[in-house]
Amino acid sequence: MTSDPIVDGDIGDPADFEAALRAVLDAALQNDIDPRGSWEHRDGNHSPDWEVLITELQPQDVGT
Repeated sequence: MTSDPIVDGDIGDPADFEAALRAVLDAALQNDIDPRGSWEHRDGNHSPDWEVLITELQPQDVGT
């Protein structure tokens, strides 16, 4: 596990969140980690518990 932060700075709007999510998914794939499936995040008392479901989508047709 690396200690280098994937996200450098604040997430101030939905575009920042999407960029951070893209960076996490790209890093996982580059390190041979399959991000597909259900992931739980529990942080104790400081934030809500979350379940995140990642599903790979089929590519959109570029020509249509």
